Amino acid sequence: MTKELAPIVLFCYNRPWYVEQTLTALSNNELADESVLYIYCDGPKENATEEQIVKIKDVREVVRKEQWCKEVHIIEAGKNKGLADSIIGGVTGVVNKHGRVIVLEDDIITSKGFLQYMNDALEIYADESSVMHISAYMYPHKSNLPSTFFYQVPYPGGGWATWKRAWDLYNNNTEELYNNWKNRWEEFDWFGGDYLSKQLIDNYKGTLKTWFIKWHAVLLQQHALTLYPGNSLTNNIGFDDLGTNCYTTDKFDVPIVDKVVVEKNPIRINKKASRVIYDFYQGHWYNKRRRKALLNKVLNLLQFWK
Repeated sequence: MTKELAPIVLFCYNRPWYVEQTLTALSNNELADESVLYIYCDGPKENATEEQIVKIKDVREVVRKEQWCKEVHIIEAGKNKGLADSIIGGVTGVVNKHGRVIVLEDDIITSKGFLQYMNDALEIYADESSVMHISAYMYPHKSNLPSTFFYQVPYPGGGWATWKRAWDLYNNNTEELYNNWKNRWEEFDWFGGDYLSKQLIDNYKGTLKTWFIKWHAVLLQQHALTLYPGNSLTNNIGFDDLGTNCYTTDKFDVPIVDKVVVEKNPIRINKKASRVIYDFYQGHWYNKRRRKALLNKVLNLLQFWK
C-alpha cells in the first residue's frame, strides 16, 4: 500500500532519559530500518545553568548513541529556539523537501505498528484536501470504535503527520487568528468551556507561545478533519513538570496496540468517537450535568402525562 515512506522528525531538548525511551521504541518499529529520521536538538537558553547545559549535552549524546533508523540526520541549535519555533521550522523544512512528514516529540512511546499506520494513512488520504492531520494517539476509552475515524480537533501530543498541501496553510500570525475567532469562541471551543480559546487568547496576549492552537484554528477555518485510530498506537510519558507547557497527570495514559488497519472511510465526523473525546475532556462534571438534564426531561414528561 505504501509507496514512499514519510520522513520522521523528532524534537528534543534537555530530557535524555525520555528521548532514549522514544528512540528505542521508534527503532523497534517494523519500518524503522527503511525510514529517514531527522532529529532537531534545541540549544541552551540565555543564562542556562551548568546543570541544564549538561542535560542538553546528554541528549545530544543519546541521539548519537545508535543508528535508530535507516538514515539519521541530527540538527543541533546553537541557542534556544523554544518548542513552538523548533516545530514550525523543522516541520516546514522537512515537509517542503519530502511532501509529507511524521512528527514526534521526545516523550512519545510508539508501538511497532506506528510507522505502518502513519504511512498508510498518509498514502490513502494524500489527495483528500479535507483531511489535514493524522493522529496516532487516541484518548483512553472502553468503547467499541472503528479501526479509524475522523474528528474535528487535531491532537498534537502523541505523534502526528501531515502533508505539504496542508502545512502550507499553517498561519503563525496570532493576531490575525485571534481577530478571526474572537466573536466565535463557542465554535472554536469544540470541547466546551474555554479549553481551546484560552490557549489562543494567551498566545495573543504573549503569555503563552505554542504552535498547536494556531494549527487547530487553521483546520477549523478550512473545515478540515483529523484521522484518529480507534485505539492508540502511542503513549505520552512526558506529562510531568519537566516538559514545555506541560503539567503532571496520568489522565492521558493509554495502553497501546501493535497494529491499526487503515481503510478509506467516508470523510465525516464519527459521532460515537466524538462523544468519547468530548466526555474525556468534560469528565465527571459533564456526565453529571447530562444525567441531570436527562432526569429533568423524564420528570417533565411524567408531569405532562399526569
